[in-house]
Amino acid sequence: MDFIAELSGELETLYRLAFALALGLLIGAERGWERREAGEGRRVAGFRTHGLLALTGGITALLAERFGSWGAASFGLALLGIMIVLTAGYRAETRRLEDVGITSLVAGVLSFLFGALAGIGEAAIAAPAAVLTALVLSFKPALHRGLAAISEKELKAGLILLLMTVVLLPILPNEGYGPYGALNPFEIWWMVVLISAISFAGYLAMKL
Repeated sequence: MDFIAELSGELETLYRLAFALALGLLIGAERGWERREAGEGRRVAGFRTHGLLALTGGITALLAERFGSWGAASFGLALLGIMIVLTAGYRAETRRLEDVGITSLVAGVLSFLFGALAGIGEAAIAAPAAVLTALVLSFKPALHRGLAAISEKELKAGLILLLMTVVLLPILPNEGYGPYGALNPFEIWWMVVLISAISFAGYLAMKL
């Protein structure tokens, strides 16, 4: 029974690391496709690199989980080292391409962190976060076109809508007032937010 339990634990560890590798390869696939026109060795971090970053994150997270403070130190040192190496690589690439964007640098760090989450068994958090990251990265042209098409007035209107939704709505009391408790501030404001959001989304859809 002890052997079976030990084998089961080792298989679980391998599954976590394989999942971490898969998440890194997912982001790496998007980064590699985005820079597909660059020759071999001309990209700082591509398909394989992101996979290895995530695998490194998974391994060091396992060390932190199993060996306490020493493992946590190895995780911190690995993260620091990766950030230094990626930053140095992107500085060289920036001088060569005159591109000051740090999106790929951030993506590399995220690959490491998603791998770390997978390594400690938090696949339910790591997987959707990695998929959303890949989607945001892949939508770069559409996001830039949409942002360029929005005026300052429209941007402020969107921020006000977020203020109404994220800041004001949660602090309103969710209980009835007046005759028969018919006036519920939370529900009334929720309807205002919903109608405003539908109207704003329709306006943007027609414009874009």
